[in-house]
Amino acid sequence: MQIKEVQEKLKISSYTLRYYEKMGLIQPYRDENGYRNYSEEDVHKIERIMFLRDINVPIEDIKDILNNKVTFQDVLENHIEKVNTEIESLQYIKNMCEDLKEKNIPLLDQVIEDNQIGDKKVKKRDLKKVFDYFKKDQTVIIGTRVTIRDIVSSIPIAIFLSVIIGFLVVVGIPNMIVSVNKQFSNTSNDLYIPIFKPSGFTLAIGIILGFILLEIIIILCNAKQNYIKFVDNHISICSYHYQKRVSILKSMILKKESKHNIKYTWDELDKVEIKLYFENKSTGRSGIKTFYVPEFSFYFKDGFKYCVDAGVSMEESPKIAYRILRNKNIDIQASDEVIDFFEQNELKLYDFFENIYHKNGKNR
Repeated sequence: MQIKEVQEKLKISSYTLRYYEKMGLIQPYRDENGYRNYSEEDVHKIERIMFLRDINVPIEDIKDILNNKVTFQDVLENHIEKVNTEIESLQYIKNMCEDLKEKNIPLLDQVIEDNQIGDKKVKKRDLKKVFDYFKKDQTVIIGTRVTIRDIVSSIPIAIFLSVIIGFLVVVGIPNMIVSVNKQFSNTSNDLYIPIFKPSGFTLAIGIILGFILLEIIIILCNAKQNYIKFVDNHISICSYHYQKRVSILKSMILKKESKHNIKYTWDELDKVEIKLYFENKSTGRSGIKTFYVPEFSFYFKDGFKYCVDAGVSMEESPKIAYRILRNKNIDIQASDEVIDFFEQNELKLYDFFENIYHKNGKNR
């Protein structure tokens, strides 16, 4: 059975089938042309894998079941224990939240400072469980965002570079003028360029002009922003693809992003696709290195589509964004390996996908 036939029969993507193969869950036979041929036994195994994934059984446990290292009942027992632990944790959080609401405590700081709900003493670690749970709806930003603080922090570097530019202007330009005048003095051309003498005043002018030029360049570069911001009740998008840079700069300086950015409510978000792509970057002496970059595509009900990647240096923001989307019951479309990354906490983004693709390792 060819891969397309398996796709149609089981309603599964070719990407997922290849992922199962990479993880060692299935090993379809390959013919002389290198095409995959799935037997009925392979199809049955895939059906079993799909069912186990539907109930959130980890890939490693599925592998152990298929290799007869553990029984299905053993895995179910362990899985039930994990689910029960999560249920107990959520129930505990629910009970504490109900206590907070029942006591009608108006200020959060009152709970934190007194460690008390009414007349009931509460341990710090118990409060932390509640606060950590509500962190799932914290504000998170994916993409490239620059604030006015970032521009201000660039001022010392701009001053240093402008001093160098000032010296080059004061010392270099007069020498260039002298050289030009000497060349023209040996010809019939009467061209003569006046020479200004280096002084503290000319140096100051050179430094000021250099500083202004550098700041203009920095500001223009920072106006090229592209990010999406999640808050509790809406989504905010800032992108130079859809907004004028002047508008972006204005909102950044006046701190009025809500006025200039594109805004949607959560109900207006139809679905989100998360894809993984590879990005090759130079790492100096180590040469070219392949990075794994998750790309988020947001589809809104009015037909607007917005794409942004999380960047090779981002780690926590994509995971927080994924949790927020999941808690908001947004339809998330992604391959199993991408979902597995976001659901686990043991490995970082690079390490997780390097174990699968080996783009930089010995198994490349």
